[in-house]
Amino acid sequence: MQYNSPFVKILETIANMLIVSFFWIIFSLPILTVVPSTAALYHTTNKVIFGPGRGNGVFKCFWDTFKENLKKGLLLSFIIVVALAFIAEGLWTGYQLFRVNVFGMLYMILGVLITIAIVPAMTYVPVMLSRFDAPLSTIIRLSLYFSLKKPLMNVLSIVLIGFFALLLEIFPLSIMITPALYADFLRPFMEKSLKKFIEENVDMGEVQDFGEKGSLGDDAAGKEEA
Repeated sequence: MQYNSPFVKILETIANMLIVSFFWIIFSLPILTVVPSTAALYHTTNKVIFGPGRGNGVFKCFWDTFKENLKKGLLLSFIIVVALAFIAEGLWTGYQLFRVNVFGMLYMILGVLITIAIVPAMTYVPVMLSRFDAPLSTIIRLSLYFSLKKPLMNVLSIVLIGFFALLLEIFPLSIMITPALYADFLRPFMEKSLKKFIEENVDMGEVQDFGEKGSLGDDAAGKEEA
């Protein structure tokens, strides 16, 4: 069997997806590390397993990305957990008041609108963290921007999460590969949007406070101003 044969490459890809999914599970266990862990999952899947850095060490890429984003990622994870707690409490309160009076109905509607606006943006946070060297406020702002600017991407992300959640319920062991599968399904659409965003802002000179992070392969030279 030839090492460079398509069959061997497929086996290698599957093995790498299993490995990076396992790392994501382990590194996400403390909960507050879920954002840097997901940033490392996305970066490794996009750059090493399916990107220009194919053939590089999966663990090294995951670990390096995790360490690089750990400090900001911990704070972002904390912010997301707190925001989700407030949203959940608000929705529960709104549900209790929904049939009581008009105020309760308006409260519930406002809670749903806030949820629709904010929760999808949370799925963008790890991606923005993995791609941009920026302050926390800018990472959050970029996540909100993409969430509001790309509603179809939100739908795709929600559908994928729902599908893989159902898959996990039916086949619990699928958790050993579903994280990498999710990142792989999402990354072509995400990268296309990111590339367009970066090109537009470079041309217009509107973005001054953050830079695109260097990555493996052909863009490993370092950071470029975006």
